[in-house]
Amino acid sequence: MNWKNDAHAWGLVSILLHWAMAVLAVGLFGLGKYMITLDYYHPLYQRIPDLHRNLGVVFALLLVLRLSWRWAGPLPEIIASSRERVLALLMHRLFYVVMFGVVISGYLISTADGRALVLAGGIELPALVSGVDNLEDRAGEVHWFLTWMLAGMFALHAAAALKHHFIDKDDTLRRMLGMKRREK
Repeated sequence: MNWKNDAHAWGLVSILLHWAMAVLAVGLFGLGKYMITLDYYHPLYQRIPDLHRNLGVVFALLLVLRLSWRWAGPLPEIIASSRERVLALLMHRLFYVVMFGVVISGYLISTADGRALVLAGGIELPALVSGVDNLEDRAGEVHWFLTWMLAGMFALHAAAALKHHFIDKDDTLRRMLGMKRREK
């Protein structure tokens, strides 16, 4: 397997970024939904949000890296009808927009009070926006909506991959798993 993409297959870097982000997104979603159930006296009340924020920053960095990598090299051809190709391209672009929206809204929630976002190791991300009425609540609503939208898109994406694998019997899923093409 090549480390770079070519016209027929995803490279190792793209595959690793895809699956790392998928696992991280599912973990962040579960962690986020769990942390909003914690009350003030729960022993993990501070630790879970800190973990969520730190992992969210890792997700943001991977997102920028993935998009940069995607622009830097060729994309494998989409194995589908012309209508499905258009839908796949639109869905992938929407994925990036929604993921950036989730990251930005999460950042705004964390820095709405004007204080920097302090990460593990004492790294600080400065608050770039402050003084906006109800910023934390507004950003929280956007974050909540976009995370559920992303979860729905993830389900559709997984269903489409399974459809390609089991019904169309093409190599779409096999390519993203780094597997060899099927013998025809």
